[in-house]
Amino acid sequence: MRCYARYTKGLSPATVRPYTTRETKQQVRDEVTARREAGESIEAIAQSLELNESTLGKWFREWGVRPAAGKHGQSLAPNRWKRWDRDDAVVAYTRTDLTIAERAESLGRSYTAVAGFVRDYGQRDGDPFGIK
Repeated sequence: MRCYARYTKGLSPATVRPYTTRETKQQVRDEVTARREAGESIEAIAQSLELNESTLGKWFREWGVRPAAGKHGQSLAPNRWKRWDRDDAVVAYTRTDLTIAERAESLGRSYTAVAGFVRDYGQRDGDPFGIK
């Protein structure tokens, strides 16, 4: 099956990937890391190396490589995996005078995290933070 997959991609058995030896793998790693940190998309990098995007994305997660800026020119939220505490929950849920983007910026969280928290907290049966 593996040989057939190479055949369908147009790769002959003599074709060698540029990241097969230890030295070339390190060179490729340094190159793609610099390109990703400069803000280039995973898709563009993967196409230039003839790699699958999911493979390259997995490598970046293993190596801890992040782009310099997020999708909208903002840096990634540093504490996006931080658990919600009562103070953050109160700001996120009750500060309706601020937009969700402003609440996210003040909390240091992503827009999606705050929007999801507000949506889910409003639908929750209990009131774990005592806000409602």
